[in-house]
Amino acid sequence: MKTAKSIQIEIFDHPDELIAKAKEAAQKYGVHFLGDTGQGVIRGFGFKADYLFQENILIITVFRKPALLPWTTVEETVRALVNMD
Repeated sequence: MKTAKSIQIEIFDHPDELIAKAKEAAQKYGVHFLGDTGQGVIRGFGFKADYLFQENILIITVFRKPALLPWTTVEETVRALVNMD
């Protein structure tokens, strides 16, 4: 069984703004996004993850990723997506 990995990111935007950006990006790229400013699920293209907001920390737990994609790339991409303007 593969191990899940959590990525914690300090956020500076209001969660509502991040969720709006995430929903827009998910629709654009055909990714399933279901959630709100508390928690949710993201699925698509071999990925399965959930997220949880705890005060100013966003915790994304990746349960499944493409086998050939290294964890460092996944983490860098997630951080870049969260911090994009």
